[in-house]
Amino acid sequence: MKRDYYEVLGVPRDAELPQVKKAYRKLARELHPDVNTHDPDCEEKFKEATEAYEVLSDPEKRGIYDAYGHDGLRRGAGGAGGGFDGFPDFGDIFQSFFGTFGGGGFGAAQPTGPARGQDIGIEVELTLEEAAFGVEKELTFDAYNTCVTCEGEGTTDPSSIKTCPECNGRGRVRSVRQTILGQFVQTGVCLRCSGSGRVIESPCGSCKGAGRVFGERTVKVSIPGGINEGQRVRASGSGGAGERGARPGDLYVQVMLAPHPLFRRRDDDILHSVSLTLGQATLGTTLDVPTRDGEQEVVFPPGTQPGEIKILRGKGVPHLHGHGRGNQEILVNVMVPRNLDEDQKRLLQEFEDSTGSDHYGDRDSHPDGVLRRLRNLFSG
Repeated sequence: MKRDYYEVLGVPRDAELPQVKKAYRKLARELHPDVNTHDPDCEEKFKEATEAYEVLSDPEKRGIYDAYGHDGLRRGAGGAGGGFDGFPDFGDIFQSFFGTFGGGGFGAAQPTGPARGQDIGIEVELTLEEAAFGVEKELTFDAYNTCVTCEGEGTTDPSSIKTCPECNGRGRVRSVRQTILGQFVQTGVCLRCSGSGRVIESPCGSCKGAGRVFGERTVKVSIPGGINEGQRVRASGSGGAGERGARPGDLYVQVMLAPHPLFRRRDDDILHSVSLTLGQATLGTTLDVPTRDGEQEVVFPPGTQPGEIKILRGKGVPHLHGHGRGNQEILVNVMVPRNLDEDQKRLLQEFEDSTGSDHYGDRDSHPDGVLRRLRNLFSG
């Protein structure tokens, strides 16, 4: 017995056409025999879903079905040619609905021959150093691999490969249907050989004649220095293996950056912050600052202000396209002391009382006596 068409597509009886199309599109991609090679019943399920879509997407047929069920459709089919009691062939509907499977626009011609391998996209997390200077990564993912038993030929007995009797080796078949408008001639991919023009009488036991098996795959990918978050690397031919020697797909590696404890990245510049004490900022100091090339001495002159930025030229990330490197920017933060005792508060108050606006306006002038005491206070 035929299942209810609404149940087949998983839609309510009052579903609008867009909902019906969306449900069919999802099922068709899941059940298409070119994709679902592990389910022996997928072709029949695909035909069932396509038959349901053909009825529920046509207002006249849907009205008959809603009123009289499957019997009403059989009586109204009028003996027209094609599959599903008068409905068009399921391959025709799929091609008009999706275009060429796996790519191409609507209505594109369906390709013949073994299927090309699938393009695969994966993410990889890099450290800032790896992204800055480049790295070779060994990546593992699931994909179709060339069958090692038959070396991708689909059989271990080459003599068992014969010309397809259905299409005589052409890979396409021609059909003629009689409609109310006259004869309708259509050419499509041969389902017997999947468009290859050949059939294998003794298929490989490991891959069932496909020339490829699904499993874990490991490849090495070189990632260039200077790549940034969100950019991707294409490894041509490193995607899924094609059927029976067809071209493999490509691997696309999307780059993500792991957080760094010392640096942030902005385009090709490296950002780093340095905290100075109040005494260091006031009196000036020299610190060893970390860079991507190791530590470097950086001079902070007397009167260095919070929020100032010092730039180390050429200490950033190499440019991905071109020569040279970005810069390292050092943001200055000035720390304010806490938990002062009474003597420290008194010294600081003396300093505050002895300075005026001219000291803050001119970063090179300072009172020697008070600054000397501040140097002793905050260095201890």
